[in-house]
Amino acid sequence: MPLDNIDKQIIQALLNKGRESFNKLKDLTFKSGIEHMSHTGIRKRVAKLKDSEIMNIQGNLNLNKLQYYFAFIFLELEDYEKVKEIIEAYSDCPRTFLLTQVTGQYNLIVGVTGQNIDVLHTYLNHCGPTNKKGVLHSEILFTSNIQIPKFLPINLFSSISQEHKCGNRCKKCEAFLCGDCNGCGNF
Repeated sequence: MPLDNIDKQIIQALLNKGRESFNKLKDLTFKSGIEHMSHTGIRKRVAKLKDSEIMNIQGNLNLNKLQYYFAFIFLELEDYEKVKEIIEAYSDCPRTFLLTQVTGQYNLIVGVTGQNIDVLHTYLNHCGPTNKKGVLHSEILFTSNIQIPKFLPINLFSSISQEHKCGNRCKKCEAFLCGDCNGCGNF
């Protein structure tokens, strides 16, 4: 779906302030010259952008303010089927904020977060995708801040465990049993 000038104005206004009312958006959006959109027209445009999955309005988190740490996992997998398996397994992981296929030495990058470096190490050693069958090579980069985007769409506080998808079982995990990890969904 191509975006017109009105769609772009709405998206820009919502990027600046995601809770902007339709009445306020109509004052910030121009059809042409000085003619404004109606709040009903704005509401329909926002609904169309959401329905077409071009835009989503949600509560995103500034993990830097929460003092979380981040790691980027670069994976070289043996074939495309293994790439799809990792994506499927970790797409709902509460620690995962990025899953993207790439070309070059690696074919998948996974971004994960944790409350501190020790939590990230525990995750990587026990639950992370580097332990999965089909991983030929991996590299891990740690960082303490993400500059852009400032807010990430990540569901850290889900009460529903996703361990069934990744294949890990907390009740059999050494880190969970000794108290080093609270299990997924328990941030």
